Amino acid sequence: MDGNISKALWLGVSILLFVAVVTIGLSIFGTMKDTSAAANENINSIAQSLAEEDFRAFDGKEVKGDQVLSAINNLSGRSGDVIVLVATLGSNSGQPVNLDPPKKTGLNLGSYAQYVSETSNNALLSADDNGCVILSSKSDQLLNTISKTARDAKRRDAENSNLPGKYINPAGRFRSYLVYDENQVIRGIICAQVE
Repeated sequence: MDGNISKALWLGVSILLFVAVVTIGLSIFGTMKDTSAAANENINSIAQSLAEEDFRAFDGKEVKGDQVLSAINNLSGRSGDVIVLVATLGSNSGQPVNLDPPKKTGLNLGSYAQYVSETSNNALLSADDNGCVILSSKSDQLLNTISKTARDAKRRDAENSNLPGKYINPAGRFRSYLVYDENQVIRGIICAQVE
């Protein structure tokens, strides 16, 4: 009989230890789940910052043509996600396009060559109250993916000095701004040659 009581006590102690271990495990899992969610948010924030870092050199600054060409080359793999709009002196009869966006006014999208991605003809470029350039469209899709062949052809045209309407002079000076969508997400770069 003493053997049965001893076995029952060991069984009871084993069950209590098992319940304690499971409780501690669930507690640690809950804590780690919250920590994991917070770490995931931080990683997403850092990834977004790094993704936007490619654009910061163009945030209301004057850049050289070689920087514009470099941006087109660097962003060419992101077709459908970003757009690079460029107005050269050759595309505007030798006259610079005024890119300093006045508040609540539209900019003529037809003055700009579209690189990396394209937007539909009914898309609108406008400046908001803060002077940000906003790209909006009446269709559901803001930017359209273009084929690699078409992107490569546009890049070659931008580097071909025999095509004055499309040529981006590496030594030329360009005024640049970031292009946002209506949700204030960076969607690309807009540049206009000033000389």
